[in-house]
Amino acid sequence: MSMPGGQKSPRLIPLSGGGYAALASLRLEGNGAVARVGEFLRPSGSLSWSRCQVGDLVFGHWGAEDGEEVVASRLTGDAVEIHCHGGLVSREQLIESLLATGCQLMNWEDWIMEHAADPIEAAATNALTRAKTTKVAMVLHDQLRGAFREAVVRIVDHVGKGENREAEESLDHLLAKARFGSHLISGWRVVLVGHPNVGKSSLLNAVLGYERSIVLSGPGTTRDMVAATTALDGWPVELVDTAGVRAEAEAVEEAGMRLAIHEATDADLVLLVSDASRRWTDQEKRWQRQFPRTLIVHNKWDLADAVSTERPEGVETIATTSSGVDRLCRQIVSRMIDFTPQSQEAVPFTDAQAKLLRQAQRELHAGEGERAADLLKVELLGHRRCSQNT
Repeated sequence: MSMPGGQKSPRLIPLSGGGYAALASLRLEGNGAVARVGEFLRPSGSLSWSRCQVGDLVFGHWGAEDGEEVVASRLTGDAVEIHCHGGLVSREQLIESLLATGCQLMNWEDWIMEHAADPIEAAATNALTRAKTTKVAMVLHDQLRGAFREAVVRIVDHVGKGENREAEESLDHLLAKARFGSHLISGWRVVLVGHPNVGKSSLLNAVLGYERSIVLSGPGTTRDMVAATTALDGWPVELVDTAGVRAEAEAVEEAGMRLAIHEATDADLVLLVSDASRRWTDQEKRWQRQFPRTLIVHNKWDLADAVSTERPEGVETIATTSSGVDRLCRQIVSRMIDFTPQSQEAVPFTDAQAKLLRQAQRELHAGEGERAADLLKVELLGHRRCSQNT
């Protein structure tokens, strides 16, 4: 929608999520943005909205003297930031009132892409909003500050100097970290597999530190997946408790068991939980072969003397008392995390980036260095296809 005279209406960008929070933030920018806010803002102090300068904070109410409490700040240009209570009702009230005057709603991801210096900065800003732990945020912040971009620029420079071998080595080095980077936002997925009543649910609770699973005395209690997210050594991890798998089961259990096997096949790590008071079974041997990324957990270790059996190497735990759980958590991290990036180390952090790097790698292997460089310049550095600058 345009204003009279062909001028575009102000754009309204919700800068905070749509869920519950302490505060909600909105940005209104474009011709007439300051005036639009003035239609609704009722300042509570002596500073009038029309006389405020860039950077001034104005507290007041929205729409009426007893309306929603807000804080507004005029930014450079014709732009305003508005902050209100973080509840859904408060946020939507402001949005609806501004849209009713003809303002245009814009997605914050699109706004970031429009204002970012290049696609890497846009992706890093977007990813930072979804970082679940401080460690993840630190890695992503390094990419926002230019670590990944500088690595890509060096590859392009190598190609420009005819140093294709050095460019290939740099690409190989980046791609070696792509699997780690792809987990920064999604986290790592750990699936617990084992016979019924080996203590998987109790073990999940012990790792989490609280009762997320319902633990009963009978075998086969967990028939559906129970998932919970935590952080181990600062990295986000989703733990999935699956149905116990046994030879004879009713239809509902069979569906749960099939789902358990499917989840374990796609997991970053499988915890094969065994009851140390029972013999190591042929089925457990098959699971050990079936899932290559497996960490064996010998649970109920306090009852291990009840049966004499040879067992493969693993971690001994007593889930009911949390004994051995600290060592188990350390083992989980060491099995999942190939490396820990250093400060300011370049890490590709999206699947799209890894795909582009692999495509450039193929072009280099085929002797098409210029095509590889153009791909990186356009898709990652944000240059136009006609540009020759790096």
